[in-house]
Amino acid sequence: MSSGLDDCQSDHRRNLLALYVEKNNSLLSMIDFERTPRVALEFMNREHQKAFDDANALKILLDSALDASGPVAADIENLLQTLLADTVTHFELEQQCMEEYLFPARADHYREHQRVLQWMIDEHSRWDRDHSVETITHLRRYASDEFPGWLLNHIVTMDTVMASYIHRHGGTSI
Repeated sequence: MSSGLDDCQSDHRRNLLALYVEKNNSLLSMIDFERTPRVALEFMNREHQKAFDDANALKILLDSALDASGPVAADIENLLQTLLADTVTHFELEQQCMEEYLFPARADHYREHQRVLQWMIDEHSRWDRDHSVETITHLRRYASDEFPGWLLNHIVTMDTVMASYIHRHGGTSI
C-alpha cells in the first residue's frame, strides 16, 4: 500500500523525467523500468521501479548541475537521501519476506544488501564532503550506470531466485 507521500515523490520523479525528456529530447542513459525483468512478487517489482525512478531523478539533477542550469546542493542531497531511504525500506521488506518463508540463501542475500547499503552510504558521504564537478561527475556515473547496473544484476540473479522460492512456497505480494 502506498502512502500519499510515496505518491507525491513518484509524481515528482515523473515530472523531473518529463522535464528532462522535453529539454533533451532523449532518454540517453535512463533506465526504462518497463523494459526490465520482473520477479514473481509484485511488491518487489514496485520497489525495483522506485529504485530506478530514484536513480533516474538523481541523474537528471546531476546532469543539470553539470550544465550549471540546475539544482542547488540541497536538491541533490534530498535525492541521495531518498534513494538511500527507499533502498533501506526495499531491503527490509525483502528481509522480512525471506525470514517469514525461511529462504535458504537469506544470509547471502542479506550480506549483499548490507554491502550495497555501505556503498550507498559511501557515495552519500562523498557528496557531503565535496560538491565539486568531479564529485558530480562521479555521482552521475553512479546514478546512471553503477547503481542501475548492480540493481539489474541483482534482480535477475538473487531477487529472481528468492521471489520464485517464496512464490512457490505460498508467498504472495505484500
